[in-house]
Amino acid sequence: MELLFLGTGAGIPAKTRNVTSVALKLLEERRSVWLFDCGEATQHQILHTSIKPRKIEKIFITHLHGDHVYGLPGLVSSRSFQGG
Repeated sequence: MELLFLGTGAGIPAKTRNVTSVALKLLEERRSVWLFDCGEATQHQILHTSIKPRKIEKIFITHLHGDHVYGLPGLVSSRSFQGG
């Protein structure tokens, strides 16, 4: 498995750090991704990785602050356009 930090910043994005989001790429046999939190611009951060949005199997939200959830609408709609 592989752990990818898509964002580790505070409540607002900065030039060098995005808001909170962590992806866990599971074992090769499973070929799926679990996402922990989905802050603003998470889908943009995913573009800089090898993650395919349609492979995201589960999204866990740690709590309902904006910096942990505001990326959900964009990610979910982009994923649906890609047939995911």
